[in-house]
Amino acid sequence: MTTSHTAVEFLAGTEPGLFVDGAWTPGATGETFEVFDPASGRVLATVADAGADDAAAAVTAAAAALPGWAATPGWERYEVLRGAVEAMRKNQDDLAVLICAETGKPLAEARAEARNTVRFFEWFGHETMRLPGQAWSDVAAGRDAVVLQEPVGVVAAITPWNFPGFMVACKVGAALAAGCPVVLKPAEQTPLTALAIAKAFQTAGLPPGVLNVLPTSHPARVGEVLLAHPDVACVSFTGSRRVGELLMREAAATVKRVLLELGGNAPVVVLDDADLDLAVAQLVRARYLNAGQACVAANRVYVVESVAADFVAALTEAVRGLRVGDPLESTSDLGPMIDLAAVERIEAQLAAAVGDGGSLVTGGDRLRSNDVSAYVSPAIVSADGDRQPGVFAEELFGPLLAVVRCRDADEAVQLANATDYGLAGYVFAGSAARGMEIARRLRVGSVGVNCALVSEPQLPFGGVRASGLGRERGRAGVEEFLETKTVQLGR
Repeated sequence: MTTSHTAVEFLAGTEPGLFVDGAWTPGATGETFEVFDPASGRVLATVADAGADDAAAAVTAAAAALPGWAATPGWERYEVLRGAVEAMRKNQDDLAVLICAETGKPLAEARAEARNTVRFFEWFGHETMRLPGQAWSDVAAGRDAVVLQEPVGVVAAITPWNFPGFMVACKVGAALAAGCPVVLKPAEQTPLTALAIAKAFQTAGLPPGVLNVLPTSHPARVGEVLLAHPDVACVSFTGSRRVGELLMREAAATVKRVLLELGGNAPVVVLDDADLDLAVAQLVRARYLNAGQACVAANRVYVVESVAADFVAALTEAVRGLRVGDPLESTSDLGPMIDLAAVERIEAQLAAAVGDGGSLVTGGDRLRSNDVSAYVSPAIVSADGDRQPGVFAEELFGPLLAVVRCRDADEAVQLANATDYGLAGYVFAGSAARGMEIARRLRVGSVGVNCALVSEPQLPFGGVRASGLGRERGRAGVEEFLETKTVQLGR
């Protein structure tokens, strides 16, 4: 099997740099930073560290590329995206190893992400030839009209570390399909996958300046330029609510379009007629995928009291059967968390839950550590609906699941909605009709009824309330990067 270092060198290069205006560069700062494997603590690569001047140069290159890329016929844009897809698909196994090495997620999960990365870029490529528009005849006496959809302009895309390939595909694929050049700032923990994607587009003949990638260990110094620059028309960000609020304030000064996915606190409602075996199997996947480090991960389970004991017993048995270990081993279900700060945060949340009346059912131990990260055994904390710990209002971004016993479905829905967040939710019910009734009452952007959510390119995704603004994926995800123009034609 390809080693992580072989995959890094093959896909991202021996000395990964910035990708600006179609060329690889060490950057204006001359600085570098190290990217680590969270499973072993080893250095994967030393990467060029972008600064403010690099960000300005990338925006200038993207702005210069905008007229040509926006005017490129859809079928020609499709050919470029198809070429990049072919390059990524050819090297998909290496891409999976690279994702595994950067994130610490099990190789099986990394392979799934690599497949989805390729698949979503492919789907957005086809969307280049399906962009919307309308024609209206006789809108008034002697007058016709057309409604055009045109690229919004240069897009600044800021992606998270937990899905370093897939999230790039969702943002960059949609923006390129719409005719928008992109300046991409990947997360500092996982820049190598983004650089590998840039190499695929370079191979495919993407015109210079249409995609620029700025790895940096100082997000603020790059982000400040992207937010203030008048040539950036849209900012698409996935990350924390705190940073999202800051981006909104900064983007307001130049009236940029802002698309935000700010995490979630996904509730789960388990009704008294639910198939408990199905619910447990699906919830284990919905919670512990990527060691619980996913925005749609099931956080809080509200189970009706009459089936709570049986449900918790079955769930506990399943969670105790999960295997924590080396992500490159096929037997591992969970790898390490992304870094020690993430480990310490989830440990603090677990301690707060137990200190505030919750009961530790299983897990929560730090199994082994290195200088970069640690493995944490999957945990469950239980509580009653009228005494649930305050920390359950927070996003539990790690392998910790809260289970709350409720009197009935109405109390379960009330508690499920008692949060500022609204990204995803789950319902387990004995019938589709009853599941749909509860799904309609949950204040979230996506709901899985009797299933864990899966990512499909044609389905729009996004949150309500504090979980963000706008939609990614699907036709809606492309339209976020388009402006509507009405043209009336006298005759």
